[in-house]
Amino acid sequence: MIHEKTLYVAFRDYQVAVHSSIPETLVWIKRCFCEMLAHKPANIVKHLEIFQKGEKYILRENDDSSVENGSLNNILEFLNKVVIHHLIQAHPNLLWLHAGAAVYRNYAVVFSGAWGKGKSTLVTSLCDHGWSYLSDDIVPLDLNSGKVIPFSQTPTVREDPGREIPLHRLGELRKIEVDLKQKRVGRDPVPVGAIVFPTYSRYSSTRIVRCSPATAVLELLKSCLNFEGHREEAVDHLCRLLSRLPSLRLFFSNGKHAAELIDR
Repeated sequence: MIHEKTLYVAFRDYQVAVHSSIPETLVWIKRCFCEMLAHKPANIVKHLEIFQKGEKYILRENDDSSVENGSLNNILEFLNKVVIHHLIQAHPNLLWLHAGAAVYRNYAVVFSGAWGKGKSTLVTSLCDHGWSYLSDDIVPLDLNSGKVIPFSQTPTVREDPGREIPLHRLGELRKIEVDLKQKRVGRDPVPVGAIVFPTYSRYSSTRIVRCSPATAVLELLKSCLNFEGHREEAVDHLCRLLSRLPSLRLFFSNGKHAAELIDR
């Protein structure tokens, strides 16, 4: 393995090193983590390697555990999850949420929800209105300061199938990468200004409904990726945070129309 075949995905002070001699792998990493790549190695928490053996593609960690698959795309999707997992593990002091976030007037609006709720569509659509991008799927929250820290992985939105589709079939839809070069990307931690819980439905009208702080805390805890490391501390901090912030439910069928409503 030589330096030209090693890329370093960084978040704050730590990095995950990915080695590969497969050109498509390196191109994919550069696209997927274009805003998170470091120029030189420092504080590496995990070494990963992707290589081909016969008709199989193999993802191996530096502890010799490995996973293999006949599809490079499947291995790359798994690599994405593994890289994020190790960056989360390297920062246990943060509360990690399954959420997206964008910045308006120096405040972050956090869009929290499960897979397929429209977070990426909303965040990228708001960036078309001049908002700054922080994340479309993973939001690190500093519990002490109440600030969102940018996790600027390249966002992807699902191709519109033109019809209602069951949740379990969302994975069949093609994902389209959004070019961050055309967007403003936030670089600094930003205080939270509002929490929005989006729900996409093909036939829904676009509307916003307020929800109580207690309901918002419970919803955010469902989206917490490392609750086991915080438990009561997470509940306490979220209760204090949401007692002073607006918490909203957003129902929509058109992401651009919903973004216009939020922007107004």
